[in-house]
This record gives sequence, C-alpha cells and structure tokens, in this order.
Amino acid sequence: MSSLRDRTVSGLSWNGAGQAVRQAFQLIVSIVLARLLTPEDFSLMGMIVVFTGFANLFCDLGLGAALIQKPDLKQAHLSSAFWLNVSAGIVLTAVVAGLSPLIAFFYGKPILRGLTIAISLNFAVGSFKVVHNAVLQKNMSFRRLAQIEIVAVCFAGGVAVCGALMGLGVWSLVVQSLAVTVASVGMTWWVSPWRPGMSFNLRAIRELLGFSSNLLGSNIVNYWLRNLDNVLIGKFIGSAPLGIYCRAYSLMLLPVSQTSRVVSRVMFPALSSIRHDVVRVKRVYLRSVRSIALVTFPMMMGLIVVAEPFVLFIYGEKWRDVVPVLKIFCLTGMGQSVGMTLGWIFTSQGRTDLMFKWVILAGLVTGSAFVIGLRWGIMGVAVAYMLSGYIILWYPSWTIPGRLINLGFGEMLKNLSGLFCCAFVMGGSVWALGLVLPLGWPPWAYLSVQCPFGLLVYIGLLQFFGIKAYMELCEFVKEEWKRRRWIMAGQG
Repeated sequence: MSSLRDRTVSGLSWNGAGQAVRQAFQLIVSIVLARLLTPEDFSLMGMIVVFTGFANLFCDLGLGAALIQKPDLKQAHLSSAFWLNVSAGIVLTAVVAGLSPLIAFFYGKPILRGLTIAISLNFAVGSFKVVHNAVLQKNMSFRRLAQIEIVAVCFAGGVAVCGALMGLGVWSLVVQSLAVTVASVGMTWWVSPWRPGMSFNLRAIRELLGFSSNLLGSNIVNYWLRNLDNVLIGKFIGSAPLGIYCRAYSLMLLPVSQTSRVVSRVMFPALSSIRHDVVRVKRVYLRSVRSIALVTFPMMMGLIVVAEPFVLFIYGEKWRDVVPVLKIFCLTGMGQSVGMTLGWIFTSQGRTDLMFKWVILAGLVTGSAFVIGLRWGIMGVAVAYMLSGYIILWYPSWTIPGRLINLGFGEMLKNLSGLFCCAFVMGGSVWALGLVLPLGWPPWAYLSVQCPFGLLVYIGLLQFFGIKAYMELCEFVKEEWKRRRWIMAGQG
C-alpha cells in the first residue's frame, strides 16, 4: 500500500508540476498569438480540428488504455499494438488528406483544403508514441512524461510565435500543431527504453480489443458530443461567432481539463492496480474528486465574477464578446471538472461496455440541446449545453458508474457540497468588492485586487469550516515536509 501511495504522490507531483509549467507557457503563447492573429484564424483551425480530432481517436484505437489496464502484459501485446497503431496512423493521414476537399466544401472555405492536408500528418507521426506513452504511464514514470510534454510545448510555442511574427497567419497554428507532435515523438523515443519487436500477434490483439473496442466507441461518441456544437455553429451561424465561442470554451476548459488531467493520468493506473478492492477504490476516488473540486470550483466561480477584466487584460478589446459566453461556460465547467473523473470508475473496473452505452444516451441528449440552442445564437448553444448537463444528465451520470463501487448520488453530493458553498460565498464576496472599486480602472488593476482578495476569502472559509479536502491537503503537506526533513537529516 505504501508503495502505491508513494508512486501516486510522486506521479501527482511530477504531473502537476509539468502541467503548471505547460499551462503557464501555453497561456503566454496564446496571449501573444491572440494579439498577432485574428479571430478568423482561430476559427479556421477550430473547423479543421473538429474532424482531425475525431480521426485521431482511431490512431490510438483505445489500445493505450487497454495496455495500462491489462494486468498480465507481455511483449507480444506491446509490439502488436505498436504496429497496429502505426498502420492506423498512416491510413488516417491518407484518409483525412483525401477528405480535405469535402471539409473545405462543407464550410465554404477553400483554404481549409491545404490546412487539413498539413494537419493530417500528425496522425502518421503521432502513432509512433502511443505504446511508449502507455508503458510509461503503466510504470507511473510521470517525471519522464512531464519532461517530454514541457519540451514539446515550449518548442512548438516558440515556432508558432515566430511564424505569426513572419506573417504566416493561420499557418503558424498549423506549424505549432505539427511541432508538438514531432517533438513529443522524438522525446518519447529518447527517454523510453522500450522498443517494439518485429512481430504481430492476432491473439494478443484480440485480448486487448475486448476492452479497447468499447472504449474507442465511447471516445467516438463523446468526441462528437463535445464538438457537435462547433460544427453546427460554424455551419449555420458563421466563422466569426465560432471563433468567439471556441475562445470562451478554451478559456474555461484549460484550467478544468488540465487540473483533472493531472490527476486522471495518475489515478487510472493506480485504481486499475487495486480494482478488486472496491472499498479502497471508492475511498481513493472520493478523495481524488474532492481534491479536484478544491481547485476547480473556486477557479470557475471566481472567473465568472472577473470574466470581463480577465478577457480584456489577456486578449484585448476585440475579444470582448467572449465575456458573456465565458460566464455560462464557467457554470458548466464546475460540473465538468468532477464529471471528467467518472471514466476512471468505468475503465478501472473494466466496464467500458457500460460506459459506451451511457455515452450514447448522453450524446443524444446533449446533441438535441445544441440543435435547440442554435435558434438563439452562440449564447443559446452555451446555455442549452449547461442546462442539459445539470437538469437531465447530472443524476444518472453519477448513479450509473457509482453502482460499480457502491457509491451513491447523495454521498457524492455530500463529498462536494462544502467546497461548492465556500466557492459560492467567495464569488459573492469578490463580486461585492467589485461594486465598490473605482470605475475606469484598467483591467489589470481590478484583477490585482479582486483575485488575491478572493483567494484569501476562500482559504479563510475552508479553514473556518474545516472542509475535509482542505484539511487533508494541509495534513499531507505537513507529512511530506516532515518526511523530507527526515530524509535530509539522514543524508546529512
């Protein structure tokens, strides 16, 4: 148990540190690019990514997660999965490049043809790292994974900014995408000791497909669920509104998904290793979810309040229309930040078949909401997304996977209620402070006052009410501090 705890803590530390560095650099790069490029440039990429992102699901085929979850993994499984992934990547590059004229015709944008062909190269190149990444995650080698991603993101960001300064426009975003893939593949092969054998075993692939096929199906449905809004807006409302919508969603999703991703990459292999001990899985899961909410709930609530000065400071006046959409998405983001963890239960328990069925139902509900919301523009789509998630899907999304680990809906609400209340009161306090601040301040001045105030109020509330997630964090920090002092004393 202690070994798993130590590896999990180490993985979270490295993954969190790596994610923080990447996020900081990505934010800087996105600010620079937003000032050098136009909303139209970003909307063109948004149109392409809807289709190329879908195709990318088939490059992995769900085999990466299957390799992590499988207990008796052998070289035959790894080598066979590698060659199948590479073959799929090459085929996908050819297919997407061949479909590029249809994508350009669908949106009525001839420039999309060349952009799509260039982006399609990511599939063939990226397929060479799928199995290596799975091996590193299964071994919980998150220090190496963090190093790979930091180098790749920094390299690609520098290339993109240089391209934008040279006047490449939207092509600077294409170059950034390709640079990330090339750099990450090169670094992965450099740091990973595993190498594929020259063999392909159909039996080994069949053993993996039972898990991976249902996971792939779930990923496909979930992908279109998350991108159908972009397709509909781009087709029926226009490219400029799509650029606003995508920027608002990205601002919300970046901290939410990255925070959840830090924990997810570590917790999936950790929970898979103890999947037969359901009581322990439930305890670890609840603690992980409230740890995520401890960070994401105040971020989303605070961003609702300071959305206007935040957007104007980060991106400038031309992106003001992002503000109202961003506020709606922040409400959605609170639920998404913890809802993203539900996949841990399905996959760690080997029930990707049940997850596939649930995702299909959720996709039908959310897709219908998008279509209804189109009548009121991008705000209508954003509001429909939020309402369908909370009113229709919130209860079953927890109860269905919860049965696998004896987790009730009320128990989950209790697990998160204290954190939500503290975040809500904090948001109200920051909003009240904004009412008494002088009018006419520059955006950075409002942020410099309201953000520290909100942080102090939130921490004070957590401490005063003794919120469990906060007290666990404090206790963990104390234990780690004592342990490290003991280790340093022993070395001295």
